[in-house]
Amino acid sequence: MWSMWISFAIGVWVFLSGLIPSLQAEWNLIIFGAAAAVFGFISFRDWQGIANGIGGIWLFLSGIWFMIMSPMNFLITGFAMGLLGIWGALAETEHHGEVSHGTT
Repeated sequence: MWSMWISFAIGVWVFLSGLIPSLQAEWNLIIFGAAAAVFGFISFRDWQGIANGIGGIWLFLSGIWFMIMSPMNFLITGFAMGLLGIWGALAETEHHGEVSHGTT
């Protein structure tokens, strides 16, 4: 569950980076893209985690290979990762709050 909250925080950071020109740099994409991929894939049992992992790979490659520094890249990817992160975290919280009524 904690990994999805970290993914949410990374998504918010990336989104805000799209609004602040001084944060639109390769290092930002590389560091936070790698972190998003790691924390997204840690929670791979949920499709939101897999999607966040893929978003992290996209950010990482945007920084080192494609050099896509467009503010729109930060805004769209950050929004999607933040949304998926909070969705996954809340779904995980809800899942842990359920009580099993199975027979033993």
